[in-house]
Amino acid sequence: MIDRDTFTVEEWGSIISVPASVGALIVSADMSGPIGLIGEFRAIMSSMKEYVDAHAADSPLMRGIQSYMMTKPTKEEEAELKQWAEGQEEMLKANKPETADELKQLIRDRSAEVIATLREKGATEADIDSFKAMIYAVAEAVANASKEGGFLGFGGTRVSSAEESVLNQIKSELGI
Repeated sequence: MIDRDTFTVEEWGSIISVPASVGALIVSADMSGPIGLIGEFRAIMSSMKEYVDAHAADSPLMRGIQSYMMTKPTKEEEAELKQWAEGQEEMLKANKPETADELKQLIRDRSAEVIATLREKGATEADIDSFKAMIYAVAEAVANASKEGGFLGFGGTRVSSAEESVLNQIKSELGI
């Protein structure tokens, strides 16, 4: 049974980073102004928390994520997470995506790695489906977090055609 202790600190870092990375991909699809960017980045974590809270009763994986997100890490876990994050930053600097397609591929690869880890650690297909649905829910929330193409909040559209295109691609690749 999956719970908070099923994964290492590094694995939790990867699990949490995938929906956040997909959300950031939506942000980069059509850049908003400063206020819109704040709303979009807030939408990443708030939508993830909302999804996890709404589905924790249905999925051991979502309960594990909820527990991980709600529990203050120990000093050792904080140190491990910091070391993991620094390693991720160094790896990204060394292999910095040059194009949007390279960034998308990097996120695809990380998503596939996390899903493989979830399966290796005993996640059911229902858990995997819920995780994929959470990823898409985060992407959709980010796309809806601010209007694109307006001026000072007037005009514009809620979801731009560029964001819609990325949403469709994410949905297709996740198979949902």
